[in-house]
Amino acid sequence: MQTNIKTIIFIMPILMAVNTFGQHKNQGKMEQNNRKDHTITEQVAIIDKISIPQKAITAYSEKSLFIRNTLRQQPGFVKYEIFQQTGDSGDLRVITVATWADRQRMDDARVVIRELMKNAGINMPAFLEQNGITMERDIYQVVEE
Repeated sequence: MQTNIKTIIFIMPILMAVNTFGQHKNQGKMEQNNRKDHTITEQVAIIDKISIPQKAITAYSEKSLFIRNTLRQQPGFVKYEIFQQTGDSGDLRVITVATWADRQRMDDARVVIRELMKNAGINMPAFLEQNGITMERDIYQVVEE
């Protein structure tokens, strides 16, 4: 019995090393394949992750509709996608993806949209804070397969 335990203790690190070597080898192949199959385009996407308390959903939806309709009218606009999930407490989690032809078109549209929102009396940062809405925003380059 003791000999079997010693044998297992001796063999286990060897087996783990062989298994790990195989994983690294496969990972390298996968990374190589990804580099060959993907092309980074000039398109960019603004991705927002938004958490909306239940009491603010209606007000947020009204502002969001104005913004979406404004985005769609801007030169260089490609598409707008919305993903949402209702939490157990009734809050709403939303992810939006606004895709633009290129960075310059996106930057130009941001200036126009800010001005239109100002003219419509929408102060989005203040609105978000007053309603307990949180938002994370990042800009990504679009990758095509």
